[in-house]
Amino acid sequence: MRRISRISGVAVTTGVALAAMGLSSPAYAAAESMHRGTTGCFNWSWADGVSTTTVYYSNTCDRTASINIWWQDGSTSRMKKVTAGAGEQGSVKNSGTVKRID
Repeated sequence: MRRISRISGVAVTTGVALAAMGLSSPAYAAAESMHRGTTGCFNWSWADGVSTTTVYYSNTCDRTASINIWWQDGSTSRMKKVTAGAGEQGSVKNSGTVKRID
């Protein structure tokens, strides 16, 4: 069975379809993990990446708001502050994996 997930209009093929393409290694298995949540005014999601991770966000409040996204890349930690207007959606990409969003 083939399963397709959609994140902000981008199709991500998972499961059996990856195995059929010969991409069933542990690195590709990690790409199947979806994370979703809500922090303050924001709904957010990301899928575990191999070398980079993209976080998709949506500001659900009727005012401008900000969130902090924390990445870990080896021994380096980074924080990216995202500010979005009321109802605004977008994405931010960085190397490494997402550690937390606050």
